[in-house]
Amino acid sequence: MRAELIIDGGVGFFPGLARPIVIDECDLSPADREELSRLVSAAREQPAAAPRAEAKPVPDGRTYRIIIVSGDGDIELRCADPAVPPACSALIVFIRQHGRR
Repeated sequence: MRAELIIDGGVGFFPGLARPIVIDECDLSPADREELSRLVSAAREQPAAAPRAEAKPVPDGRTYRIIIVSGDGDIELRCADPAVPPACSALIVFIRQHGRR
């Protein structure tokens, strides 16, 4: 399994310099591999936050795309500030801690 986190927007965002954060399960310890698998499963199962009509755009808010490539097929998860689902948030934190640019 391989996951790629792409972050757009936010303070100090420069599109030409933005590179994705990539994590490959082959580079992880067995415990971290298991945690990545658990987090991906939870993020896949959690429905995306439905946009609320009264929600206003967040100044300097970020959008997140997580592309997951695995034997089960490729998927792309999307979310944005301020409504990042908890399972996606946990996966984002894990990828940021263990991934590389």
